[in-house]
Amino acid sequence: MEKRIRTLHWLTIITIIAFCAIQCYWLYNRSVIAVEDHKEELYKTVLDVMDEELKLRKEIQRSDIGIRTNTNIYSSQHKSNSTLRIMFDIFVVEKVKFDLVNTDNSELKDIINIYKDSLPSGITHYSFETEGKASSPNEYDALGRFITDLQAPFHKMRLDSLLKLHNIIAEDINTKKVDSMVWHSSKSNHASLLKPKITITYPYDIFDGETVEIVLPIKLNPVISKVAGVFSLTFVLSILLTVCLILQITTIRRQRNLENVRRDYILTMIHELKRPISTLKMCVSFMRNDKFINDKESRYAIIADSCNELDKLTSYFSKLRDMSINDSTDIPISLSTFELKQIFEECVKKLSIPSNKTAGIHIISNDRIDITADKIHISNIINNLLENSIKYSKENVNIEIDYHKEPDCIVISIKDNGLGIPKSDIKFIFDKFYRGKSSQNNEIPGMGLGLAYVKHLTLAHRGSIEVKSEEGIGTTFIIKLPQDE
Repeated sequence: MEKRIRTLHWLTIITIIAFCAIQCYWLYNRSVIAVEDHKEELYKTVLDVMDEELKLRKEIQRSDIGIRTNTNIYSSQHKSNSTLRIMFDIFVVEKVKFDLVNTDNSELKDIINIYKDSLPSGITHYSFETEGKASSPNEYDALGRFITDLQAPFHKMRLDSLLKLHNIIAEDINTKKVDSMVWHSSKSNHASLLKPKITITYPYDIFDGETVEIVLPIKLNPVISKVAGVFSLTFVLSILLTVCLILQITTIRRQRNLENVRRDYILTMIHELKRPISTLKMCVSFMRNDKFINDKESRYAIIADSCNELDKLTSYFSKLRDMSINDSTDIPISLSTFELKQIFEECVKKLSIPSNKTAGIHIISNDRIDITADKIHISNIINNLLENSIKYSKENVNIEIDYHKEPDCIVISIKDNGLGIPKSDIKFIFDKFYRGKSSQNNEIPGMGLGLAYVKHLTLAHRGSIEVKSEEGIGTTFIIKLPQDE
């Protein structure tokens, strides 16, 4: 059973660790997906802003120039593949030097002829060629962007203002010219855990290779707001499940400890009760012997031993009865006023000292102090403390009993030069069934009820008890019992 509980204990720990690891891995992946989704949304928003910026520039028309275009389409067949080649000729005519009457391309032939003949300074010619281009964006989109950039050149300030209108703050906006045509926009990530960024490249003039690079910081607030609900629910459920598993294993361990305490308590009780019963049985056997019965001294000794063992049995049962009452205020108290020193003397006189030990018990104070309390309970408190002083000591024990009266209470102290109590045990010595390691190592018999019983009776008198002890030197118990005027 012990091995099974230990195996369950380790399996539970491994399960908790594995569950937490899986949850962290899942949350990490979920956060990565949320960040990527946020980047994609940001990318699409920027593309929409770029389209909006392009539309704004298309509405701007320069009055000082006229633009005429000529398109030639060629198709070539190579084996099984056919290639479509498109050539664009774009002429920019300064209206100050040349009169353009029509807005369409009807004057294009005249412009071409003039340009070929004299290459005048008022006409600028651009030529672009595409081959096998995809459908979107197509060649005519590129042509439109080129003409728009001639009419209204791209400005970073205009784009920055539009981005801010969409609540996008760009860290940097740069224009860049490349040698080849860039047809599609793209995005690239900056691998940084502390300051993640994304760079979006957009070709605002495809034919001329003009691009704009927009560097955007990735703010965590939008990402956190998206996954906060899932994270919170997962965190709460994980904590709840972990706590439940820990409570289960703790409950099992507590049940096991209680079972061990119950077993040890039963064995100890049997052992403790067996001794007075054996002694009584022996005394009864002696009484059958006529020789001992007729011997007055022997008869008195047997009766005294019998009474002593019966007192021990009565003490055991009194402890069990009073300790079964959880609330110390429910212990029945029969108050009376009696002299305190007389109780000490009676307890010392009744004290049974083992034959292998010698004890010197001294009552320090000679003052006559009357106390109002339950006489039997006070006797039990003193008896238990004196028995403990003798039990947890070496061959020679010296016990000092002192008492004095304070304005609102009577203070009793019992000091010995016994084995002492380790610091690690002091906070537990008043717990039921607790027995320190020193008592177990020295094989000192007991049920772990003595000091718990003393504290229980002290609290029943609305008093307090404290202990001062040093291992190997001795222990002092101090009891304060309040006295009403």
